[in-house]
Amino acid sequence: MSQYYPIFIDLNALPVLVVGGGGVALRKVQTLLHHGALVQIVSPQLIPELRELINDTTCTWVEKEYSTEDMREIMLVFSCTEIEEVNAQVSHDAKACYRLVNVVDDPENCSFIVPSIMERGDLKIAVSTGGSSPIVARQVRAELETLYGNEMADYLTLLKSWRTKAKRDLPIEKRTIFWNRVTDGEVRKLIKAQRLAEAEGVVEKCFLSLLD
Repeated sequence: MSQYYPIFIDLNALPVLVVGGGGVALRKVQTLLHHGALVQIVSPQLIPELRELINDTTCTWVEKEYSTEDMREIMLVFSCTEIEEVNAQVSHDAKACYRLVNVVDDPENCSFIVPSIMERGDLKIAVSTGGSSPIVARQVRAELETLYGNEMADYLTLLKSWRTKAKRDLPIEKRTIFWNRVTDGEVRKLIKAQRLAEAEGVVEKCFLSLLD
C-alpha cells in the first residue's frame, strides 16, 4: 500500500455523499455537518437519530439503494454500509469518477482514510497508522491529549489576536523576536494556571518593548 499524503480539507459548502443509514453513517454525517459540508445521504432506511439531521438544505436524504448516478456533482464520498458488494461498488464508481472515497474499515477500497483527531480550539493533531491499527492511532491521540490540555484553545486564540498587529507594526526581524518570546512557554503556563489576564499582559509588554 502506498503512503498516504496528510492533508486538511476545507469542507465548507463541499458536496459530500454518504452511503448508508446506520450508526456509522450517523457519526460521519455529524462530523461532516460540523465542518460545514453539504451532505447527501443515500440509503433505503435511516436510523431515527440520522433522520433527525435531515433539513433539506445542508443535509438531504435520497431514499433508495445506491446507484452509480449518485456520484454526480459529488466531491467526497463515504461508504458506511455493512454490505461488502455495495461498498466495493461505491469505491469503484468513485475512483472511476476521480472522487476521493472512504470505505469504513476497509483500507483496500479507500483512496483516503480518516485519522484519529485531537482538537483543542484551533489546534488539530491528526494521527494515522496508515490503516494498520486504528486502536494504536487512538492510543497515540490519548497520549497527546495529556500533553496538550484545554489551555491550548485560549493560548492560540490569544496569539491569533496579535497576528495582525505584529505584522502591521513590527518589521520582520522584530516580528520573529516577538513570536519567539511569546511562545517560549511562559504565556502558555500562565493560561494553564488560569491566569489569562497575566498572560495577555506578558504578550502586550513584549510587543510594546519592540516598537520603535
